[in-house]
Amino acid sequence: MSLNFLFAAEADLDGTCRRTLARRCTSGELVRLRQGVYVPASDWRSLAPWERERVRLAAAAQTGQSQRVLIQQSAATIWGIPTVGPSPEVMFLAPADTHGRSRGDLRWAERELLEPVASIDGIAVTGRAQTALDMAAYLPFEHAVPAMDHVLRPDHCQGLPPLERTALRDLAQGLRTHTKRARARRVIDFADARSESPGESYSRALLHRYGFPPPDLQREFRSSGGQLLGRTDFFWEEQNLVGEFDGAVKYGSSVNGGILHTQQALVKEKRREDAIRATGVRFVRWMWVEASRPPDHPEGLAQLLIRAGLPRSRRLGKLGTTSPPPGARRSA
Repeated sequence: MSLNFLFAAEADLDGTCRRTLARRCTSGELVRLRQGVYVPASDWRSLAPWERERVRLAAAAQTGQSQRVLIQQSAATIWGIPTVGPSPEVMFLAPADTHGRSRGDLRWAERELLEPVASIDGIAVTGRAQTALDMAAYLPFEHAVPAMDHVLRPDHCQGLPPLERTALRDLAQGLRTHTKRARARRVIDFADARSESPGESYSRALLHRYGFPPPDLQREFRSSGGQLLGRTDFFWEEQNLVGEFDGAVKYGSSVNGGILHTQQALVKEKRREDAIRATGVRFVRWMWVEASRPPDHPEGLAQLLIRAGLPRSRRLGKLGTTSPPPGARRSA
């Protein structure tokens, strides 16, 4: 994230003038990120959606008179930890001598610092472990699980090692209340590094909330000759049922937007499914749109699984997601 911000306040000092920046924005030469902060439009257009979100947060963090420390979903975006659904607020750590407050899209919240504040590309953020723990303590269960699954895996994009489950449990003891500690421990205990995408993690959390039996993750299927045919997201052996979350990245459409690339990926995926299906298993597939629907929706995830013959350990209530997610940031 190496974009150079243009600040209106600095333009006044060097004689450029705020009105000049505004005219350049109107002409399409600049993009206005927030009041008084601009970036070159050519640079902005070259960024992927998750990179644009990081730049938006960086712009908010670098304005103001004092240091601003990003927390929770805002910190997660800077770390490359997946977040589910839109996060319109920019969240900061409230100074020690103040309570939480909001101004426009900026929100300051009180949090106990469990580990030292980190700096990424010059942006102050809560530590990687604290960021995942705060999400576990303050967000709905199914929104927190993708983040916790992620930090239990090595982050090859960021060059970061996995976090240890025991260390996370110990750190969670420093959370503010018994309720927050219990919420965090529940997410930590449920988290599984085998989930390979935010969509898989989110789906697995919903399966748990809805009372479906836990699936086997990343089950390998082989031919009669021992050749690996592929791995599946979810597998319920008793029902001989494979569950697959279909995310855009899986088929390549988020990689470069190329139609040909996506078609090739779809053909490859179809061949993989046909080979696994030939072993005698059944398939059920879903996407973000099905996962985001309430459990009683006829085309929602819960009803898809019920029609596929998956049993429930308890009756489905009116539980739904608190914020229907169109997808997950950074990857699907």
